[in-house]
Amino acid sequence: MFIDEVKKKFNVAGALRFSLNMLSFDKLVASGVKSVISMSEGEIKLRLFSGTLKISGEGLSVVAICEGDVYIKGKIGGLSFE
Repeated sequence: MFIDEVKKKFNVAGALRFSLNMLSFDKLVASGVKSVISMSEGEIKLRLFSGTLKISGEGLSVVAICEGDVYIKGKIGGLSFE
């Protein structure tokens, strides 16, 4: 599994707090999400176990939420942590 390989390479024991996987410039999967704080076509804010992730861009939408994973599509312009 991909996450197991990442944990080995970075010498991380236990569960990862969160991870981000970009599947191009218009798809993103965020894992380890506690909740969606706010959502608009220009910005999505997610509450992580260790802070807040702000995703900015154009035409953003949450496609699905499943067991701490949030699937986002739209033109992703930036990511920042608060």
